[in-house]
Amino acid sequence: RPPPAARRPPPAGAPRARGTPQDLAMFSDDAYNKNINNDAGEGGAGTLMANWAEERVLREATGEGRTVPQRHIPRSGLLEDFTKVPLVAKKGDDTFNRVYGPKVECEAQAASKTIGVPDRHAGKIVHVGPQAEMLKTGRFQAAEEQVLAEEAEYAKEAQLRRFDTTTGSTHCKPNELLAERAAHGRKSFRDEIIRGPAPDRTLAMHTEALDVHSHTHYSNAETITHPRMCLSDPAMRSDLQASACGGVNAFGKHGEFTKSVAECTLGLAKDEELSKMYDGLKDTNALRQIGGHQPRGPFAAVPSLASLKSAVHNRMRHAWGDYGYVVLRQRLFDVGDPEGFVPKGVVAAILREELGLTADEASDEMLDVWLGQLVTMKASELKIAALLASLRPALPQKDKRRVLEAWRAMAAGGAEARLGTWLDSLADASLRAMVVGAFGAQDEAAVANTAVSEQMFLELLSDLAPFV
Repeated sequence: RPPPAARRPPPAGAPRARGTPQDLAMFSDDAYNKNINNDAGEGGAGTLMANWAEERVLREATGEGRTVPQRHIPRSGLLEDFTKVPLVAKKGDDTFNRVYGPKVECEAQAASKTIGVPDRHAGKIVHVGPQAEMLKTGRFQAAEEQVLAEEAEYAKEAQLRRFDTTTGSTHCKPNELLAERAAHGRKSFRDEIIRGPAPDRTLAMHTEALDVHSHTHYSNAETITHPRMCLSDPAMRSDLQASACGGVNAFGKHGEFTKSVAECTLGLAKDEELSKMYDGLKDTNALRQIGGHQPRGPFAAVPSLASLKSAVHNRMRHAWGDYGYVVLRQRLFDVGDPEGFVPKGVVAAILREELGLTADEASDEMLDVWLGQLVTMKASELKIAALLASLRPALPQKDKRRVLEAWRAMAAGGAEARLGTWLDSLADASLRAMVVGAFGAQDEAAVANTAVSEQMFLELLSDLAPFV
């Protein structure tokens, strides 16, 4: 590299240096361009001047160098006038652009205007890694599963049967055990004044047509109607217009007595044959029924409530003997509340575990439907009295009349009878011990003075009647 003094022009007014052109050529730019011709011929840039060493190192390190090939342009007038400008402009690269890059038009703005401006690069720069994204997805899935589970619970609760009402929530049901009679009676005697005294309720209990066969399927039982009641009542049978009950149906038409002698199929002696027919019908039960808990005809494939009751009835007799319904009532009161309510699931557990009722005899769905129909006042609890009234066979009308007559004899015209009076009339020791145990005692003397109402006496005899 030439010394700086050789390249710096002399000051104004200073004497010019004198010497030969060969001596002055040592301090010119041509002295360093040794291979300019060869390089120029090959399209090269020639020998670099000034910082040529730095340029070479920069190109070797970064792969970047001068972008414009440099060529030697001789000065006009050689070195006589250093202030003379060449006729052709020398092309060169822009070092600023090469080092800092091309200039970008950027409008300068005050900091007060840039604060709060949305970032142009927002969302383009990744700030969260794969692990954080995976954890975020897992938390989202767990939260979604939890919300779906809660929504399923809400949907299940929406399908539940609700028994709460505004009146029921405001005015709670009082305890039935604490109920008392009104101090001032409000019974009206309007019906007695218009129609006279009420008739005795036992007058209709000798009619066989009013019996309800709860263990008989309705396809095997006749419907209770007024004509059937009149047919079985001796006082009303004469008022009923019906043919002779000689066919399958009690009210079927029988036309033999209206035919002429020539058309009568019974014989030529029509009057004698009709007399024989009427004598034979005296022993015929016009109210006969087929009976049975198994459904018939198109109902054979339909689950039967009568079959379910019959299965429980048979299991109860096999497990607890003749006093099965009394034992069942005691077991239900042991697990029920003081008001006589018992949970539906507890009843199903007693029937399954203690009686041994199998799924083939009664499925869980059948039990749930049957017990669910008995649930009335509470969401999942039923009355023990309602369960027994539905399960046990209904007491026939004639037997019910005998029970009421026996209670009236013990009550002697009063509203209540004493349990000791009935126990003294029982000759069976086991039956007497069972009745004492049903009232929660071990000794007869402890319950001898217990008051027994008509409903209580009727319920107890209804529990004993199916097996005793």
